[in-house]
Amino acid sequence: MNCNVVSPAHVNRGIRHARTTGLRLVGALLLLAAVGSCAKEIPEPIRVRETDVIIENQTQASWSGVEVWVNDHFRGLAPSVAAGQQLIVPLDGLVAAFGQRFDRHRQAVFGVLVTAKSSDGRDVRMTWGKVNRR
Repeated sequence: MNCNVVSPAHVNRGIRHARTTGLRLVGALLLLAAVGSCAKEIPEPIRVRETDVIIENQTQASWSGVEVWVNDHFRGLAPSVAAGQQLIVPLDGLVAAFGQRFDRHRQAVFGVLVTAKSSDGRDVRMTWGKVNRR
């Protein structure tokens, strides 16, 4: 009969090893969480607030001929948005084809489409929410 006897010293060493490994793992996770929380959070390029829509040019090129469409019918225009700058579009200033104004008290924003021409010649197209306009 072959019996393996484990001495209490071996058992304690195994428990200590498990504890230090667990502590190292917890320490590594805390370090990763701290490093991750220090990273700068990049905001969405289109943000809808109660009274306005904010469009942020997060590219290195300026935009010209900026059109902002809300709910596929209401449009706002801006001549340009510089690289890294924001465009704040008041919802009450948006107008539909027959002159109707967007009434933020009666309707909600469900979609935003932004189109422009980039200074490097590319077309810019960004959407937020549900957009049916092509």
